[in-house]
Amino acid sequence: MLPKSLLQCLTLSLSSQFISEVSAFQGDSWCGNFMCVDASVDQSTVTYTLRSLNQLGWMAIGFGTRMQNTPMVILWPNTNGSVTLSQRQATGEVEPLPVASPPRRARLVLQNYVRLPADVVPTLAFDIAKNDDTVQQLIWAFGITPPDPDASANIEQHLDAGQFSLNLTKTLVDDKTTSLPSLSSAAFPTSVPTPSPVVSDPSSPPESDHGFRNSSLLKAHAVLSGIGFLVFLPMAALVARWSRTVNTKWVNLHWFIVLTLVLPFATIGWVLGPLAVAQRRSAHMANLHQICGVIIFPVLLLQILLGILISVRPIKDGRTHPPSNVVHVVAGLAILGFSVLEACCILFPQQVAYSYRVGFHRC
Repeated sequence: MLPKSLLQCLTLSLSSQFISEVSAFQGDSWCGNFMCVDASVDQSTVTYTLRSLNQLGWMAIGFGTRMQNTPMVILWPNTNGSVTLSQRQATGEVEPLPVASPPRRARLVLQNYVRLPADVVPTLAFDIAKNDDTVQQLIWAFGITPPDPDASANIEQHLDAGQFSLNLTKTLVDDKTTSLPSLSSAAFPTSVPTPSPVVSDPSSPPESDHGFRNSSLLKAHAVLSGIGFLVFLPMAALVARWSRTVNTKWVNLHWFIVLTLVLPFATIGWVLGPLAVAQRRSAHMANLHQICGVIIFPVLLLQILLGILISVRPIKDGRTHPPSNVVHVVAGLAILGFSVLEACCILFPQQVAYSYRVGFHRC
């Protein structure tokens, strides 16, 4: 039998080795509506793993807080099973261009995408040298159109983008029971585990609570805007179009619907949109839905002001349809068209993005 002191030494040695293996990696993880990002620190290298939650064209992260002059790493899978890594930088809100000598060189973690099972979450990964920032301020972007295999190929505009941060001092454990089906460890020629933070930031709200509030805000935005722009606004237009043939008081009913129903619902719903985007820490004016949303409400206000001007000014020269009335009608139809487009951007985002790209060479 071994002496008690020797057994204690062996036990302490094995325990310290086991603890060091369990806590060998540090990093953090983040998830949005379209993609997740996992970061694992291994001495002087950080491995970033990007997981797609939607139809994958390309995924990107950038080391900064805005698109302008931020070094980016863009990844996309190709039909032949290879993966393209492209390091780029943009001068503004434009397509980023390849950089021959980036500040830090990223190295692709090789994988094979030929004949992946349908339930496998597309995952792309790369290694990059660690910098001195323990909390990484990052931007992300997600596109649904895969570029050509060439690293300098043109990239269609992202479907969505935003900001997030990762605390690389958090301790990670090897979580092999992740709820999302992902590529097996054999697909990665690396021993870096899938990040699963066990230390939470007390300054940030619980993930479930944040997701609930964010979802409620988005739902309220969608419901109120839909009622205002897709229910009451068409009702006001129909009253103006057909009630005039049966009732001379149609103007009063038209104004009642616009001022007491359309305007309150549209105003509150429109205000909740930017608030929901800010709460998600996403980029504003990043997609067609957001761009149209910014345009449609000011046009609605101008439409209402024009209607007031038409109501208080008498018609001159006995003309039944003066230019101001024609502009009022055309603007109303344009608002209805934008409202339908806004709804389609949410209900059918991929189809709208494809049509927009074909028509204007942008996604």
